[in-house]
Amino acid sequence: MRHKCAKATLYLALFGHNFAFAQYGRGGGDWLAEGADAQRSGWVKNDPHISVESVQGGVMQALWKIKLNGAPTAPVVASRLITYKGFKDLMFVGTGADNVISIDHALGKTFWETHLPYDSLLVPVKNGTANCPAGMTAGLSLIAPAAPTTGATNRPPGPVPTLPRPKRIPAVVYALSSDGLIHTLNQHTGTDIGPAYRFIRGNAKAHDLIAVGNYVYAVTSDGCGGAPNGVWSINMDDTLVSEWKTGDASVLGLAFGGDSLFATTTEGIAALDPKTLKVKQIVHFGGLCGTSPLVFKFKDKEYVATGNVSGHIFLMDPVSLELLVNVPDKGAKLGSAFASWEDSESKARWLLAVKDGKVVAFKVVEQNGSVALEPAWTSREMVSPAAPIVVNGVVFALSSGAAKVPAVLYALDGATGKELWNSGKSIATFSTAGISAGASKVFVGTHDGTLYAFGYLLDRE
Repeated sequence: MRHKCAKATLYLALFGHNFAFAQYGRGGGDWLAEGADAQRSGWVKNDPHISVESVQGGVMQALWKIKLNGAPTAPVVASRLITYKGFKDLMFVGTGADNVISIDHALGKTFWETHLPYDSLLVPVKNGTANCPAGMTAGLSLIAPAAPTTGATNRPPGPVPTLPRPKRIPAVVYALSSDGLIHTLNQHTGTDIGPAYRFIRGNAKAHDLIAVGNYVYAVTSDGCGGAPNGVWSINMDDTLVSEWKTGDASVLGLAFGGDSLFATTTEGIAALDPKTLKVKQIVHFGGLCGTSPLVFKFKDKEYVATGNVSGHIFLMDPVSLELLVNVPDKGAKLGSAFASWEDSESKARWLLAVKDGKVVAFKVVEQNGSVALEPAWTSREMVSPAAPIVVNGVVFALSSGAAKVPAVLYALDGATGKELWNSGKSIATFSTAGISAGASKVFVGTHDGTLYAFGYLLDRE
């Protein structure tokens, strides 16, 4: 499939049947992939120890740090796994050196470590650049049991067919090594459960790895390693690879909503069929796209959010890709990803963005029968802030820092933006991996291969 997003027209492909594609649930307690879930919400819905009140009361602290072989990806987190050593709270992190490490995050100690050997006829890239780094670039992904989407689309009600549950066991970690092979690792031991399969071209700049149902998806960008820009999927039942190549347009990110996979490129947004990656719709914006997509639910309807390099934030209908909201901000620099969360008590829905070095919060509201974004609060200015995340109503924002400016982690009240806590001088250098969370902890990786954990110290720790 060779489709380009360069045209300014809206293309509609007619499909006779709609189905609900298996996807991760929203706002669970674990961090399953980049952006937390398939909608890329960046949201841990519930946490037993982290809340606005507890963080304000001093619950956050530096817990541990561990040195890894290579700059880490943002960890994925699983809790209360039954391993050969009993119940364990494990997290999994990859490094640029093609290593995958499992860490007992209650103790800050390595549980296992696996090196993924390079297996390609292409010569491995040893010295990368800022735009095309060497080694493994994609974060890891856990797999969740498949579940049908219910009440999440903007279509008339009707029967919702389901897909078969995944045949592969759920206790795996998916890792995309720098040679382009997809590995299925046992969460308990780090060993390959089966053979690694050829997925994408080696030395590509791959990111947004995510496993949904029986499929694993990834993105390639910036033509790194000679790999074409595009979206890729592999069916882990029959190892069939599908592709959507985007030509000169780099793919920024992926998000799932309803029965579509949404992909933003530097030229616009596309709705793809999740099984085949065939294009259903493409919209080209008046300006280069600059932000990964995010899917959120407001008053029983789904919306897709993205933004462009001029600072505009767009909300669209996920079925038609009709533009519903355009929040202009001429010349503002948007961050690479959004976050979204819903207050459990008030049911208020929030959208978080990074604009010109600050975290900006919008309240999703209804105005004259239509959805709208209402500006709410703005954080202090930060140095290269990462995409924010939310844990139980607490917004965590990372000032990533620079060569001589260490990273600082901030905790903010999600409803008011009030600063509740910061990590001070706990982090020694700058960050390159963004942040993730799970099990009452927030994790920060730095360029020198150090992984830091902040959060609540459990009694048994």
